[in-house]
Order: sequence, then structure tokens, then C-alpha cells
Amino acid sequence: MSAAPTSAAPASAAAAPSQSGSQLAFTIRNRQFQAGERKSWYDGDPAITAYFNALSAMFPAGERFFCDTVRYQKHKITDPKLQGEIKEFLGQEAIHSREHQSYNDRVAAQGYPMDKLERRTARMQNLARMLMPKKAQLGQTVALEHFTAVLADHLLRERETFGRHASPEEYELWMWHAVEETEHKAVAFDVLKAITNPVTFYLLRTRSLLMATIFFNINLTLHIRDLLKADRLQWSPRAWGRIFHYLWINPGPLWKSIPAYLDWFRPSFHPWMHDNRELVAEWKSAHGEAPAEAASAA
Repeated sequence: MSAAPTSAAPASAAAAPSQSGSQLAFTIRNRQFQAGERKSWYDGDPAITAYFNALSAMFPAGERFFCDTVRYQKHKITDPKLQGEIKEFLGQEAIHSREHQSYNDRVAAQGYPMDKLERRTARMQNLARMLMPKKAQLGQTVALEHFTAVLADHLLRERETFGRHASPEEYELWMWHAVEETEHKAVAFDVLKAITNPVTFYLLRTRSLLMATIFFNINLTLHIRDLLKADRLQWSPRAWGRIFHYLWINPGPLWKSIPAYLDWFRPSFHPWMHDNRELVAEWKSAHGEAPAEAASAA
């Protein structure tokens, strides 16, 4: 009697689906800038410059927080592709923190209270570390990465307008940062998705965005006020009016970003549903880098 046929290899032997949804391969760029040396570098306007400087004041502590929250969960990731992207994400964010710290130090040398702003940001991050579970901290990172990705997309789309108003060194710093935020915009999202069940993931990321929206904007407004105060403009309707006009009318990054912001609340949302690889490709081409390749599963 013949032997029974050998059973087929188990389905688990097949490659597991990737935990990464990233659409671009990306790497660390160890760039250095001299941005921040010029006062009122945005078209000579201290109000709009204050907006960008207020954002920069958030980045050194903020980027360290982002790195820590992803690093806490790194050991739970089994996908080599996502593990590789985490490594590049951590490297990019560390350099962002370094370069914005240098930028902030140059702005502070002009007489602006950047140390005070950085301490305020650090206090909020430390409060999150003390009060939130590790997954909730990662949820804050995922939400704030959505903010930065949406604002980066607008800045890259309006780069010609930005370039007409910004001084060259500041232009290069903010474009570089916008490109890298675009490249790694899905990494923290994919980590949180990989370590939570679908219902928890949706509830956590939507709650996190609502919380981040409130506290980010409170922090940003206080930062802008303190920077304007250094120029004795904190009570100036014209200064606040110019900021409002910039953010909501022309070029209007907040107004134009509302649809992308609201997409977050779709259960099927993924950051690369907003496919803007062409913006990265255009920047890379202008800076002599090889064209961006699509990320492939490991």
C-alpha cells in the first residue's frame, strides 16, 4: 500500500502581510543649517516670523517625545520593513530636534524668549509622560504627526510663494523639514496600528487628535504672544490680523487643510491615502537626490 501523500506546507509559512503602509523608501539626511540669524526673516514681517518661530520652539522637546513614544513600542514590531522605517524615523527626528534647537538658539540671541517657550513645551510633554499610558503617549505622537504632515503638504505645495517671502536659509530649513515629515508620516501611525486591535486603534487615534488640537493650539498661541511681546506687538490688532490672514486666507494653510484634517476620522484612514510623493520627488530632484522609490514589503 502506498504511503499517504505529504501534506502541503502550512499557510503560516507564507510571508505575513507587512505592518507598514509607507509608500516611500526614505533615509536620514544629516543636514546642517544657519537659519535663525536674520530677524523678521519672513518678508520683514515680525508677526508671520513669530508664527514660524513659535512652531520651531515646539520641535526640540516635541521631536524627542515622538522618538521616545515610538521607541517604547519598537520591540513589539515583527515586520522588518517597519523596523527599518522606525530606525530612519528616529534618525530624521533626532536631526530635526538638533537643527531646530540651533535655530532657536540663534533666534534667542536676537532677544526673543525661546528658552521660555521651550520650557513651556517641555512641561506639557513631561505632563503627558506622567499621566498617560505608553500607548496613549504614542497616540499623541500619531496625532501630532498628522498635524505636521498636513502642514508640510501645504508648505510644499506653496513652496514658490514661501520662497518669495522667506530668506534663503530659512526656506531651505523649512522645506527640508517638510519633505522629511512627508516621507515618514505613516511610521508612528503604523506602529500604533500594529500593536492595538482595530477598535482600540480608532478610538485612541481619534481621541488623541481632538486632545492634540486643543493643547497644540493653546501652546502655539501662547508662544506667538510671547514672541510678539518681545517686539511690543502682543496687543497689536494689525500683527494678529496678519497672522490670521496668513493662516486662514492667503496662503491659508489652516483653511486649506481642513479636509485632510477631517479625513483622520474615517475608520479606513491611512496617511498615505493623501499621496503626495510627487512633492518629495520634486524637492529631491531640485537638490540632486535620486528619485524617491516606492517602498516595498520586506
